Amino acid sequence: MKIRTSRFVWIFAGIVLVLLGLWLWWRYLGPAPQKPTPLSQPVYTAGIRVDTLYTDTVTIQNGDQISGLFENLGLGYPLVNYLDSQPDSVFNARQLRSGQQCLILRDSSEGPILYWLLVKNRVETLVMDLRDTLPRTYLHRKPVTTRYRPLVGTIQSSLYQSVTDAGAGPELAMALAATFDWTVDFFQLQKGDGYRVYYVESLVDSQPFGPAQILAAEFRASGKTHTAIRFRNNYFDDKGQSMKRRYLKAPLDYTRISSGFSTSRLHPVLRYLRPHLGVDYAAPKGTPVRSVGDGQVLEAAYRGGNGNFVKIQHSREHATGYLHLSRIASGVRRGGRVRQGQVIGYVGSTGLSTGPHLCFRFWNRGVQVNPKRLQGPQAEPMNPADLPSFRQHRDSLMVQLPPWS
Repeated sequence: MKIRTSRFVWIFAGIVLVLLGLWLWWRYLGPAPQKPTPLSQPVYTAGIRVDTLYTDTVTIQNGDQISGLFENLGLGYPLVNYLDSQPDSVFNARQLRSGQQCLILRDSSEGPILYWLLVKNRVETLVMDLRDTLPRTYLHRKPVTTRYRPLVGTIQSSLYQSVTDAGAGPELAMALAATFDWTVDFFQLQKGDGYRVYYVESLVDSQPFGPAQILAAEFRASGKTHTAIRFRNNYFDDKGQSMKRRYLKAPLDYTRISSGFSTSRLHPVLRYLRPHLGVDYAAPKGTPVRSVGDGQVLEAAYRGGNGNFVKIQHSREHATGYLHLSRIASGVRRGGRVRQGQVIGYVGSTGLSTGPHLCFRFWNRGVQVNPKRLQGPQAEPMNPADLPSFRQHRDSLMVQLPPWS
């Protein structure tokens, strides 16, 4: 019994010595203790440190007015009158938009409001400093930087997908579509078509903000290469011819063609063969429809199978029609004038139609023709005196384009 007890004592003593040795090693020879994790960096909004304040967020809803927002906060009408006295560059109540956020900052959950902030966009925040008897209102602007970028891409499914896959934002896809709006048919892009572009974009917090501005670009589509050079706020091809044409290539932005021009098509509603003297663009209901050129409105009304219908006379020879609209845009009426690119209505399915789409038609001297084959005349050419400086400018930009992939 004594032998067993003695053995147990020695085992226990050995364990204690091992643990003591490990502790001494850790204390004097082991890794240095880690420094405490530093406190998080201060958080600022519109130049105000907000991580030490209580913050309430209110999202502007449709129909909200500044007086009602202030009344709910207990701020009263004097502040509304004060805001109304500010210049429009600082505050304009008409600029309140659904989805904008207001931040209410306090030093305690029940304390008085110290700041009222209206986040207008990613750059601008309206600040009302309420810490003193008289409020102080100012517009805080985040710094905006610019970045010049070359980009090259190949169409696999769509221009939008190609641009985003290449690492740019959707703003660049829209800029490319707008730049080549008169020369490239974006509704007939094919796999393997491509583009290369040199552009400038604005950055806020290191992220793109606002539209991209194309300085030079080439677009390969349907076996043809189109060049665009920005020169004195307009776009020209490599020979100095204006990119702008009398007519846009399409009355919609970036959808798809569901049915082409045909002299014999099975009508989807009537179920018999009849000519389809136009081009159908499938698009969600409510998509804006643009006039392809300047002109005078001949018709703007509901007309049987055409549904809500707008017809525009562009010249003595040419007219266009826009069928099946869900509604006609405000201000578009018979006898009125419209400008190229102006919204004249919205995609719908009125009249003889099986789903939301726009049927677009074109008349040449009273005869309906295929609008996709029309080559519209160019706008005014460049002043010959500007050609030498244009060529020099063109050459300096073309070398910035990346090589074709």
